[in-house]
Amino acid sequence: MAYTQGLSQRNTGYGIPSGAVDPGMTSAPLFHDTSGAPAFPPMIPAQQLFNNPMVTEAAVQYGHQLASQGQAMVDQKIGRFVAMTGLKMYFAVDTQYVLKKLMLLMFPYTHRDWSPRYQSDQPIPAREDINAPDLYIPVMSFVTYVLLTGVAMGTQNRFTPEQLGVTASSLLAWLLAEVLLIWLCLYLLTISSRLRWLDLVAYSGYKYVSMIVSVTAFLIGGVYVYYGVLAWATLAIAYFLVQSLRLAIQPHVTQGATKMRNYLVLMIALVQPLFVAWLTYGLATSQYSKPAPL
Repeated sequence: MAYTQGLSQRNTGYGIPSGAVDPGMTSAPLFHDTSGAPAFPPMIPAQQLFNNPMVTEAAVQYGHQLASQGQAMVDQKIGRFVAMTGLKMYFAVDTQYVLKKLMLLMFPYTHRDWSPRYQSDQPIPAREDINAPDLYIPVMSFVTYVLLTGVAMGTQNRFTPEQLGVTASSLLAWLLAEVLLIWLCLYLLTISSRLRWLDLVAYSGYKYVSMIVSVTAFLIGGVYVYYGVLAWATLAIAYFLVQSLRLAIQPHVTQGATKMRNYLVLMIALVQPLFVAWLTYGLATSQYSKPAPL
């Protein structure tokens, strides 16, 4: 009888009418599970799992824990080289400070009080003192100049994406060499100073503002306008550095040490115009020196 039932069920799939087989006989399974193995529980849909408040709360707590561990690791690694609180002080600026500092960099001749302010023998945040060095303007000027170089090369039909990386690498190399040279001079000449190495990076990075103004003048007016603006911008940054550094490098010294300090300040101030001219001269005096209309 079982063989007849199985044969009837197979034949129904090969063209035999379904009515030839008794419905009551086909409803029963051929084989029964006699293994005794437990049945698997039904799977929980993903949507139902994520809608569970307990699961969501656990995932959020785990994410916060991972973020806290990552932040602690980053702070520990960076803290070996620079204190995060000290680094934040260089970026504690506002719009008013940035505008005033940019005007001071381009028109320093009317400024009278160049003395930086201190609180408990520690410098105050940049936004509270126009004479305090900051890193916001150097960093933003660095990025802006790299992009502006790409624009200038594009108007001269010689832009390639690799040029942006070459320009950024060149600027960083010159900045590093300049800071190391100043630090080495301070060490070899045994000149005491309130300057920290981040202060040197900030003062050395202010020349990017002069470079941006000079290249913008070239894009607008051509080579001759570039020369005029370059002369003004380089003299302004040199005067700014002389007035700022002479009070930061060994402010209270004897007569003989004052002469050595003045020589060092003049060297630092005169190097900046040379860097500005050297790094922007190639854009304005290349064989494609006439920019296309913007």
